[in-house]
Amino acid sequence: MNNITHNPEAKSAPSFAPQPDVMASNLYVPDTGVLTPESALPARVQWKKRNDQKTLTSALAGRALLGMDLYTAAPIRTGNRYPQQRNYHGYYWHSAARMQLWHESLLERSILMWLDHSEDIVAIATQPFTILFADGTEHVPDFIALHANNKQVVYDVKPLWRINDNAAEQFRKTKAVCDEVGWTYEVHTELSEPLASNLAWVQMFRHPRFYPGLASVQQLTDALTEPVSLDAIAALLPDLTLGNARAAVYHLVWERILDADLTQPLSNTSLIRKASHAND
Repeated sequence: MNNITHNPEAKSAPSFAPQPDVMASNLYVPDTGVLTPESALPARVQWKKRNDQKTLTSALAGRALLGMDLYTAAPIRTGNRYPQQRNYHGYYWHSAARMQLWHESLLERSILMWLDHSEDIVAIATQPFTILFADGTEHVPDFIALHANNKQVVYDVKPLWRINDNAAEQFRKTKAVCDEVGWTYEVHTELSEPLASNLAWVQMFRHPRFYPGLASVQQLTDALTEPVSLDAIAALLPDLTLGNARAAVYHLVWERILDADLTQPLSNTSLIRKASHAND
């Protein structure tokens, strides 16, 4: 029986932008027009370094924070378990950052998974810092990430049905602080179906052990002059069993070397195409 083994070439493969219509489907855009600036600024930011989690570091929200590497911070809180708890705490293994990331809900895990697949993130921290607003309130954003293009993005995650006036005001204040620092700010809500289910399936093949090798990837991308079914592509890997070949295809979809429409139910007859820059 043939097995797909770990290959260090896996992470040297190119990555590509997600489908634009899918990428924006779960974004909530804070309305900044109603914000009273003095309610947010001046603000302070507090965090713990990953190599010194006993010391709390604090700085005024400003451009200097861009050089503080907060995307490497330790979680400033991890939460407590209690009877009849409704949110699910746990860890998600981020395939690009190569580390376990703490999350405080299944929705956070879902968005971590989506960002892992759709964005070129090189470092990320969860529950990374506390913002102390000028009005005496405070907020812990859910993530901050460093992207491959050096952009730093702060993320909040909240179900759409829970974005009330208080949450909207908090998002507006957080965006004002992010603008002051130079961070991009995004609020993510639920992923649509079947995108969420498809992503949960494909992420199971994200580990490099499913990478079929550079020669096989080149063979597949050269052969894909037009979209074909998943099983037809799997048949182009004769050295692998059908199951292992399908797993390799799913891995390449996760890595965005191959492209599938994740807004439609996935099956063995789903059309797979070469990603737009697969041979760059």
